[in-house]
Amino acid sequence: MKSRPLDRSQKRLEQVMAAPLLKLAATNDGDADGRFSPRTIPEQLAEELGADIVAGRRKAGERLIELDLAQNFGVSRGPVREALRILERRRMVDLLPRRGAYVRPLSLKSIADLFNVRLALSLLAARTMATSPVESYVETLARRCTELNEMVETGDPIAFARVTTRAVRTIAHGSGNELLLELSIDLANQTVWETIWKTPLDYLTQNVRREAANLMTETLEAIRKRDPETAVRSLRLLLENDRDRALAVLTDLRKEAGDLSAISSG
Repeated sequence: MKSRPLDRSQKRLEQVMAAPLLKLAATNDGDADGRFSPRTIPEQLAEELGADIVAGRRKAGERLIELDLAQNFGVSRGPVREALRILERRRMVDLLPRRGAYVRPLSLKSIADLFNVRLALSLLAARTMATSPVESYVETLARRCTELNEMVETGDPIAFARVTTRAVRTIAHGSGNELLLELSIDLANQTVWETIWKTPLDYLTQNVRREAANLMTETLEAIRKRDPETAVRSLRLLLENDRDRALAVLTDLRKEAGDLSAISSG
């Protein structure tokens, strides 16, 4: 399949993904409850290197040399070493004794598989939450929906993606299924997903953000009405759209050929 020419949104995406790490040093990430905590230097380094791997700028088998990375980023080797450990936990890097760090193979199919596992877990959570909603989590989800609707016109795809991810995580909490929640957390902490959702692969236009905000709001209303079928239908459409747009952008960035309809189907 030929790569499609990049439109203006995708060209903007390449510029954002190529932005230097130090411009991000003052930003924060929020947890599931909306509180914010500063990111450490190793976390920022891991995000920068992870974005390079996801976008295909660092290839499978490429050696990541601590000293070179430290010089490139203007930091000591300690934070670089910890960043490589973070990427190892996310299955993006192999740390080999006496040989160093190497980029692991990361195919579009493996990224699609990750989206599909997230989709399956999230839909189960939505169905369970809508069957027996817990008011405190319903209200938290309502706040997330308010944030999303307020952010439709801001033009910040990364911030919008973060709030969307928090909303999905709130649904996992609201399911009351501890194993499902644990699997969802592991999915975020131990895979490339932690890098993907902090990279502007989606929500690049106002229309896309509006559609996503509407679908999340529809999911909320269905949960309030104890209507699991509608909750699952709305959330499925939102997450499938996320997956398909992200894979399309990655196909262009990585210059990989493939049948997106085949690799994205769960």
